[in-house]
Amino acid sequence: MDNEKSSLLGENVKQYTMPLGGSEYNSLVNKAGRSASIGALGGTQSLGTFSFKDPPSVKGLPKSYSVSADGSPSYLTPTQMGRAELYKDVPFQAVFGLQRMIKSTSQAFAMSAAEMDVHDMKGLSEDEKSERMSRSSMIILDELDFDTNVVTMPLVFAIVVASLSQFMVGYNTGVMNAPESVVFPGHSTLEWSLAVAAFAVGGPLGAVFGGRMADSRGRRGALLIDTWTFLFGGLMQTFAVDMITIIIARFIIGFASGFSSVLVPIYLGELAPPSLRGMLGTITQFAMVVGILVANLFAFPFATEGKWRILFAVTAVVAIVQLLMSPFLLESPRWLLARDPKSLKARYIIKSLRGLRYDHEVETEVGHFMMGGAAQQQEQTSMMAVLSEMWGQRKTRLLLISSLVLQMGQQFS
Repeated sequence: MDNEKSSLLGENVKQYTMPLGGSEYNSLVNKAGRSASIGALGGTQSLGTFSFKDPPSVKGLPKSYSVSADGSPSYLTPTQMGRAELYKDVPFQAVFGLQRMIKSTSQAFAMSAAEMDVHDMKGLSEDEKSERMSRSSMIILDELDFDTNVVTMPLVFAIVVASLSQFMVGYNTGVMNAPESVVFPGHSTLEWSLAVAAFAVGGPLGAVFGGRMADSRGRRGALLIDTWTFLFGGLMQTFAVDMITIIIARFIIGFASGFSSVLVPIYLGELAPPSLRGMLGTITQFAMVVGILVANLFAFPFATEGKWRILFAVTAVVAIVQLLMSPFLLESPRWLLARDPKSLKARYIIKSLRGLRYDHEVETEVGHFMMGGAAQQQEQTSMMAVLSEMWGQRKTRLLLISSLVLQMGQQFS
């Protein structure tokens, strides 16, 4: 192993790792199962080296262990520093198509950390420094990719359960298209128009209420409230006795849909590792369009006078399934840490979501969550200020107008 590390990073690389016994060392090496980066650059996150509450002052450590990119003291490994930067610099929310940005950020950080590593190296020629920097950046990038792309089963289950809310949003967007002629035959055009429009009226109200409930009751608690609202509206619509009941039920379901459209992206963004936020952000839209597709497919066999209630019952059935699967819904660690930085529950959830094994790894991830939340709070501005800034720039103004026109035009389709 020593020869492999020396050939990878050069003979002059000094190793500063925590002592491990022979069998324990080999076990951890085999567990890591990747390049010979153990101990390189002062240690790796995967083996837990250099993770101290009060790190000792060790002469000769790479610069990245004493000073971070912004000049503040830091005792994180290059991998840990990279994850911290992703949590701070990447918006703490689900942003569609974010994968490319995070990949570029990771590459830029790897190069920066490698430059810091070789900056004060003595006795190396320019060619040797260049070679070391190239190899170091590849090792750091490999560590970043490995640590930020672990998809655990608790994360998968939480995503699936939360996405059912967006499925119901899409389903109820398209379910009213086909059964107009068979639902209470003889209703007026105005009554059906009100039933369709009530969904859109309830949506904005639910969006406002959803944000407040997410902050006061937690992401998980707010999701459960949203599910119960879907269930109540779905049952009312299924067993409706007249068009008035249908209209009221559609308003309630629209309220729940607006609630979900705000809450689910927040929830997914806070649970996901930074490098997966873009991909998981697209799940909200994917679940919605799948719901629209299912509504249109179900219309073929069920849009009849004797079976139209089955179409409306799907919402209630999916809501019941979501409630039965609610134990898989984990609370957002970021919300828990914002209320109590010492929360043991938050640490347990982080350990499950990230697949971590050691307490010091959990504490490092907790620090990333808290730094990300603090960075977002510092950059928060009012909605009117953001809209004013967007409107004041010609390029963004055109994009804003285009987005509004497209969304308005979609309602006429």
